[in-house]
Amino acid sequence: METGKTGKYFKYAIGEILLVVIGILIALQINNWNNYRIDRQNEKQLLSNLRQEFKTNLEELKFDHQINTKCLNALYIFLQSDKTKFTPNEIDSLNGLFTTFASFDARVGIINETISSGKLDLIQNDSLKNKLSHWTGELNDLAEDIVIRREHWLKYLLPTFRKYIPTRNIDKYAYRSDYSRDSVIKPILIPKENYIKFITSLEVDGAIMDHYLNQSYVHINEKSIQSYIEDIITMIDNELNYMNSD
Repeated sequence: METGKTGKYFKYAIGEILLVVIGILIALQINNWNNYRIDRQNEKQLLSNLRQEFKTNLEELKFDHQINTKCLNALYIFLQSDKTKFTPNEIDSLNGLFTTFASFDARVGIINETISSGKLDLIQNDSLKNKLSHWTGELNDLAEDIVIRREHWLKYLLPTFRKYIPTRNIDKYAYRSDYSRDSVIKPILIPKENYIKFITSLEVDGAIMDHYLNQSYVHINEKSIQSYIEDIITMIDNELNYMNSD
Protein backbone atom coordinates (compact mmCIF):
# COMPACT_ATOMS: atom_id res chain seq x y z
CA MET A 1 0.00 0.00 0.00
CA GLU A 2 2.91 2.32 0.73
CA THR A 3 4.26 1.93 -2.80
CA GLY A 4 0.82 2.35 -4.44
CA LYS A 5 0.51 -1.22 -5.66
CA THR A 6 -2.89 -1.92 -4.02
CA GLY A 7 -4.70 -2.25 -7.33
CA LYS A 8 -2.15 -4.72 -8.64
CA TYR A 9 -2.43 -6.99 -5.60
CA PHE A 10 -6.23 -6.69 -5.60
CA LYS A 11 -6.40 -7.84 -9.22
CA TYR A 12 -4.03 -10.69 -8.38
CA ALA A 13 -6.24 -11.81 -5.49
CA ILE A 14 -9.35 -11.67 -7.65
CA GLY A 15 -7.60 -13.80 -10.27
CA GLU A 16 -6.60 -16.36 -7.68
CA ILE A 17 -10.17 -16.58 -6.40
CA LEU A 18 -11.53 -16.98 -9.92
CA LEU A 19 -9.05 -19.77 -10.62
CA VAL A 20 -10.11 -21.57 -7.43
CA VAL A 21 -13.82 -21.16 -8.25
CA ILE A 22 -13.31 -22.38 -11.82
CA GLY A 23 -11.31 -25.32 -10.48
CA ILE A 24 -14.10 -26.22 -8.08
CA LEU A 25 -16.75 -25.94 -10.80
CA ILE A 26 -14.72 -28.13 -13.14
CA ALA A 27 -14.21 -30.67 -10.36
CA LEU A 28 -17.95 -30.68 -9.61
CA GLN A 29 -18.76 -31.07 -13.28
CA ILE A 30 -16.37 -33.99 -13.60
CA ASN A 31 -17.82 -35.56 -10.46
CA ASN A 32 -21.38 -35.09 -11.73
CA TRP A 33 -20.47 -36.56 -15.09
CA ASN A 34 -18.78 -39.52 -13.42
CA ASN A 35 -21.82 -40.09 -11.17
CA TYR A 36 -24.11 -39.87 -14.20
CA ARG A 37 -21.97 -42.41 -16.05
CA ILE A 38 -22.08 -44.78 -13.07
CA ASP A 39 -25.86 -44.33 -12.75
CA ARG A 40 -26.34 -45.16 -16.42
CA GLN A 41 -24.20 -48.28 -16.06
CA ASN A 42 -26.25 -49.33 -13.03
CA GLU A 43 -29.48 -48.54 -14.88
CA LYS A 44 -28.41 -50.69 -17.82
CA GLN A 45 -27.60 -53.63 -15.53
CA LEU A 46 -30.87 -53.15 -13.64
CA LEU A 47 -32.89 -53.10 -16.86
CA SER A 48 -31.15 -56.25 -18.07
CA ASN A 49 -31.98 -58.04 -14.81
CA LEU A 50 -35.58 -56.87 -14.90
CA ARG A 51 -35.91 -57.95 -18.51
CA GLN A 52 -34.77 -61.46 -17.64
CA GLU A 53 -37.24 -61.69 -14.76
CA PHE A 54 -40.14 -60.52 -16.93
CA LYS A 55 -39.11 -62.82 -19.79
CA THR A 56 -39.21 -65.75 -17.36
CA ASN A 57 -42.62 -64.62 -16.09
CA LEU A 58 -43.92 -64.36 -19.64
CA GLU A 59 -42.83 -67.91 -20.49
CA GLU A 60 -44.39 -69.32 -17.33
CA LEU A 61 -47.60 -67.36 -17.83
CA LYS A 62 -47.96 -68.59 -21.42
CA PHE A 63 -47.48 -72.18 -20.25
CA ASP A 64 -50.10 -71.79 -17.51
CA HIS A 65 -52.47 -70.02 -19.91
CA GLN A 66 -52.38 -72.97 -22.32
CA ILE A 67 -53.37 -75.34 -19.51
CA ASN A 68 -56.18 -73.04 -18.38
CA THR A 69 -57.41 -72.67 -21.95
CA LYS A 70 -57.80 -76.46 -22.24
CA CYS A 71 -59.65 -76.50 -18.94
CA LEU A 72 -61.95 -73.66 -20.04
CA ASN A 73 -62.68 -75.32 -23.39
CA ALA A 74 -63.55 -78.60 -21.68
CA LEU A 75 -65.94 -76.81 -19.34
CA TYR A 76 -67.57 -75.08 -22.29
CA ILE A 77 -67.98 -78.36 -24.17
CA PHE A 78 -69.62 -80.02 -21.16
CA LEU A 79 -72.02 -77.13 -20.55
CA GLN A 80 -72.99 -76.64 -24.20
CA SER A 81 -73.18 -80.22 -25.47
CA ASP A 82 -75.87 -82.88 -25.36
CA LYS A 83 -74.45 -84.74 -22.38
CA THR A 84 -76.57 -87.83 -23.01
CA LYS A 85 -74.25 -88.62 -25.93
CA PHE A 86 -71.15 -88.74 -23.72
CA THR A 87 -69.63 -92.11 -22.87
CA PRO A 88 -68.32 -92.72 -19.32
CA ASN A 89 -64.76 -92.40 -20.63
CA GLU A 90 -65.57 -89.07 -22.28
CA ILE A 91 -67.07 -87.79 -19.03
CA ASP A 92 -64.00 -88.92 -17.09
CA SER A 93 -61.79 -87.22 -19.68
CA LEU A 94 -63.66 -83.94 -19.41
CA ASN A 95 -63.62 -84.13 -15.63
CA GLY A 96 -59.88 -84.65 -15.76
CA LEU A 97 -59.51 -81.45 -17.76
CA PHE A 98 -61.89 -79.62 -15.39
CA THR A 99 -59.57 -80.30 -12.50
CA THR A 100 -56.34 -79.63 -14.38
CA PHE A 101 -55.68 -75.92 -14.16
CA ALA A 102 -52.67 -73.75 -13.44
CA SER A 103 -51.97 -70.88 -11.07
CA PHE A 104 -49.50 -68.27 -12.25
CA ASP A 105 -46.96 -67.49 -9.53
CA ALA A 106 -44.97 -64.51 -10.76
CA ARG A 107 -41.30 -64.06 -9.91
CA VAL A 108 -40.98 -60.70 -8.21
CA GLY A 109 -37.61 -60.91 -6.46
CA ILE A 110 -35.77 -58.38 -8.62
CA ILE A 111 -38.65 -55.92 -9.00
CA ASN A 112 -39.38 -55.99 -5.26
CA GLU A 113 -35.71 -55.41 -4.41
CA THR A 114 -35.58 -52.62 -6.99
CA ILE A 115 -38.52 -50.81 -5.43
CA SER A 116 -37.59 -51.40 -1.79
CA SER A 117 -33.99 -50.26 -2.31
CA GLY A 118 -34.94 -47.12 -4.23
CA LYS A 119 -33.13 -48.31 -7.36
CA LEU A 120 -36.27 -47.63 -9.37
CA ASP A 121 -35.15 -43.99 -9.45
CA LEU A 122 -32.21 -45.02 -11.62
CA ILE A 123 -34.62 -45.56 -14.51
CA GLN A 124 -34.96 -42.36 -16.52
CA ASN A 125 -38.00 -43.35 -18.57
CA ASP A 126 -40.94 -42.19 -16.45
CA SER A 127 -43.48 -44.31 -18.36
CA LEU A 128 -41.44 -47.46 -17.76
CA LYS A 129 -40.84 -46.51 -14.15
CA ASN A 130 -44.59 -46.06 -13.61
CA LYS A 131 -45.34 -49.37 -15.32
CA LEU A 132 -42.87 -51.21 -13.11
CA SER A 133 -44.12 -49.58 -9.91
CA HIS A 134 -47.67 -50.85 -10.59
CA TRP A 135 -46.61 -54.39 -11.52
CA THR A 136 -47.34 -56.11 -8.21
CA GLY A 137 -50.67 -54.31 -8.02
CA GLU A 138 -51.60 -55.71 -11.43
CA LEU A 139 -51.06 -59.20 -10.04
CA ASN A 140 -53.56 -58.73 -7.21
CA ASP A 141 -56.72 -59.21 -9.29
CA LEU A 142 -55.38 -62.42 -10.78
CA ALA A 143 -54.29 -63.68 -7.37
CA GLU A 144 -57.78 -63.06 -5.95
CA ASP A 145 -59.46 -64.93 -8.80
CA ILE A 146 -57.05 -67.83 -8.41
CA VAL A 147 -57.96 -68.13 -4.72
CA ILE A 148 -61.69 -67.99 -5.49
CA ARG A 149 -61.32 -70.68 -8.16
CA ARG A 150 -59.34 -72.99 -5.88
CA GLU A 151 -61.76 -72.55 -2.96
CA HIS A 152 -64.73 -73.43 -5.15
CA TRP A 153 -62.89 -76.38 -6.64
CA LEU A 154 -62.02 -77.81 -3.21
CA LYS A 155 -65.23 -77.03 -1.33
CA TYR A 156 -67.88 -77.55 -3.99
CA LEU A 157 -66.74 -79.06 -7.28
CA LEU A 158 -64.79 -82.08 -6.03
CA PRO A 159 -67.31 -83.01 -3.29
CA THR A 160 -70.09 -82.85 -5.89
CA PHE A 161 -68.14 -85.12 -8.25
CA ARG A 162 -67.55 -87.65 -5.48
CA LYS A 163 -71.28 -88.16 -5.01
CA TYR A 164 -71.47 -89.81 -8.41
CA ILE A 165 -68.03 -90.62 -9.84
CA PRO A 166 -64.80 -91.72 -8.14
CA THR A 167 -62.20 -89.00 -8.57
CA ARG A 168 -59.62 -91.74 -9.16
CA ASN A 169 -61.32 -92.36 -12.50
CA ILE A 170 -60.13 -89.01 -13.82
CA ASP A 171 -56.52 -89.41 -12.71
CA LYS A 172 -55.15 -90.59 -16.07
CA TYR A 173 -56.74 -87.59 -17.77
CA ALA A 174 -55.47 -85.03 -15.26
CA TYR A 175 -52.06 -84.70 -16.87
CA ARG A 176 -49.58 -81.82 -16.69
CA SER A 177 -46.18 -82.05 -18.34
CA ASP A 178 -44.59 -80.04 -15.55
CA TYR A 179 -46.04 -82.35 -12.88
CA SER A 180 -45.39 -85.72 -14.46
CA ARG A 181 -45.65 -88.74 -12.16
CA ASP A 182 -44.21 -92.21 -12.33
CA SER A 183 -47.58 -93.91 -11.93
CA VAL A 184 -51.28 -93.29 -12.51
CA ILE A 185 -54.08 -94.57 -10.28
CA LYS A 186 -56.22 -97.22 -11.98
CA PRO A 187 -59.92 -96.42 -12.43
CA ILE A 188 -62.65 -98.60 -10.97
CA LEU A 189 -65.82 -99.79 -12.65
CA ILE A 190 -69.05 -98.23 -11.43
CA PRO A 191 -72.63 -98.57 -12.71
CA LYS A 192 -73.40 -96.50 -15.79
CA GLU A 193 -76.34 -95.17 -13.83
CA ASN A 194 -73.89 -93.09 -11.80
CA TYR A 195 -72.79 -91.26 -14.93
CA ILE A 196 -76.39 -90.66 -15.97
CA LYS A 197 -77.14 -89.15 -12.57
CA PHE A 198 -73.97 -87.08 -12.86
CA ILE A 199 -74.86 -85.48 -16.20
CA THR A 200 -78.51 -84.87 -15.23
CA SER A 201 -77.82 -83.42 -11.79
CA LEU A 202 -78.61 -79.71 -11.44
CA GLU A 203 -76.15 -79.56 -8.57
CA VAL A 204 -73.38 -80.86 -10.83
CA ASP A 205 -74.37 -78.48 -13.60
CA GLY A 206 -74.33 -75.54 -11.19
CA ALA A 207 -70.97 -76.47 -9.70
CA ILE A 208 -69.41 -76.83 -13.16
CA MET A 209 -70.98 -73.55 -14.32
CA ASP A 210 -69.49 -71.74 -11.33
CA HIS A 211 -66.12 -73.33 -12.07
CA TYR A 212 -66.45 -72.18 -15.68
CA LEU A 213 -67.07 -68.59 -14.57
CA ASN A 214 -64.18 -68.65 -12.09
CA GLN A 215 -61.87 -70.09 -14.74
CA SER A 216 -63.06 -67.44 -17.22
CA TYR A 217 -62.06 -64.63 -14.85
CA VAL A 218 -58.63 -66.18 -14.37
CA HIS A 219 -58.29 -66.64 -18.13
CA ILE A 220 -59.18 -63.00 -18.84
CA ASN A 221 -56.78 -61.69 -16.20
CA GLU A 222 -53.99 -63.87 -17.58
CA LYS A 223 -54.38 -62.25 -21.00
CA SER A 224 -54.29 -58.81 -19.37
CA ILE A 225 -51.16 -59.69 -17.40
CA GLN A 226 -49.51 -61.11 -20.52
CA SER A 227 -50.11 -57.84 -22.37
CA TYR A 228 -48.73 -55.91 -19.39
CA ILE A 229 -45.54 -58.00 -19.33
CA GLU A 230 -45.06 -57.69 -23.08
CA ASP A 231 -45.38 -53.89 -22.82
CA ILE A 232 -42.73 -53.78 -20.10
CA ILE A 233 -40.34 -55.98 -22.07
CA THR A 234 -40.79 -53.81 -25.17
CA MET A 235 -40.12 -50.63 -23.18
CA ILE A 236 -37.03 -52.15 -21.57
CA ASP A 237 -35.74 -53.31 -24.96
CA ASN A 238 -36.18 -49.81 -26.35
CA GLU A 239 -34.21 -48.33 -23.45
CA LEU A 240 -31.41 -50.87 -23.77
CA ASN A 241 -31.20 -50.35 -27.54
CA TYR A 242 -30.95 -46.60 -27.02
CA MET A 243 -28.19 -47.05 -24.43
CA ASN A 244 -26.24 -49.40 -26.66
CA SER A 245 -26.45 -46.96 -29.55
CA ASP A 246 -24.69 -44.19 -27.58
